[in-house]
Amino acid sequence: MRHRIFTVIIIFCIFGMNPIMAQTNAETGLPFLKLGIGARSIAMGEAYAAIAEDASSMFYNPGALAFSPSDEILLMHKQWILQTSTEYLGSVFHSGELAFGVGINSTGVSAIEIREKPGPAEGTFSQENAAINGTISYRITPEFGIGASAKLLYEKIYVDEASGEAFDFGAFYKAGSSLDFGASLSNIGSMNALRYEATTLPTMLRVGAAFHDNVTNEITTVVDGDVMKVFKDDGTRIHLGGEASYDNIVAFRAGYQFGYDAKGFSAGFGVSAFGELVQFDYAYVPFTNDLGSTHTFSLTFRF
Repeated sequence: MRHRIFTVIIIFCIFGMNPIMAQTNAETGLPFLKLGIGARSIAMGEAYAAIAEDASSMFYNPGALAFSPSDEILLMHKQWILQTSTEYLGSVFHSGELAFGVGINSTGVSAIEIREKPGPAEGTFSQENAAINGTISYRITPEFGIGASAKLLYEKIYVDEASGEAFDFGAFYKAGSSLDFGASLSNIGSMNALRYEATTLPTMLRVGAAFHDNVTNEITTVVDGDVMKVFKDDGTRIHLGGEASYDNIVAFRAGYQFGYDAKGFSAGFGVSAFGELVQFDYAYVPFTNDLGSTHTFSLTFRF
C-alpha cells in the first residue's frame, strides 16, 4: 500500500512544479464557475477530478460521471463570503455504459446598497449568476471514460444582463482497483456584452489522482489531489484532500488548497441512512482577512 501512496505523491510533485501563486491579476469574470459544488468535495479541498462517486462529478470532470455507482439527485446550499449564496440542483441517471446529467446553479448577492452620494442608501440591487448544464459521459472500457457538458450561462448586475454558453470536457481512468486518474478542461466559451464589454470566462484545467484503500471491512479511506490552472489568471493551484469512512454510514473529511490569498484549510463530515439511499454532507471553509467562514450543506437521494 505504501508504494501506491508514494506514486500519488510523485505525480502531484511533477504536476505541481510550476510556481504556486496567489490570484492577484485575474482577467476573468463569473467567479461562481470556479466555486466547488457538493459539500463532500468542498470538505476534501475540491480535489475531485479523479473522484467518480456522485453527481458533483459533472462540475469537476464529466468523464468520471459514467463511473458513478448509482442514479441520484443532489441538492446543495452554500453560504459563501460577502453574503454570496449558491443553490444547486443536480441529477444523474445511467443507461448501460452511458450516464446523463443535468445541473442548475444559481449564485448571487442580494440587497447591495445603491449609493451615489454620502448619506443613506438610495435603494438596493442584486447580482445574479446562473448556469444550466447538460452532461453526457461514456464508459468506453471498464477502465476508461470520457464526457462533455454544455452550459447556458447568465449574469445580471443591477439592470445590465448578459448570456452565453460554455463547454466542459473530461477523461477518467482507473489504473487499478485503488488508483484513479482524471483530467478536465472547463468553461470553454463566451458571453454576450454586459453593457459595454463581454465577460471573459474562467477557462480552467484540472488534473488529479485519487487513491482508495479498505483499511478493514468497515473502514475505508480516500486520498486525492488536483492541480488546477485557470488560464488568464495568475498561478497554478494544488488541492489536496482525504476522507475516512466507517461502514459507509459516517465519514470525516479534510482538505487544503495551496495558492490562494485568503483560504486553505477545509473540513466536514457525511452521514448516510436507509442503506445509503439518503446522504447528508457538510463542509466548513474558514477565510482569513476578516472575511468570515463558509458553510455548505448537501443532501443526496440515490435510487
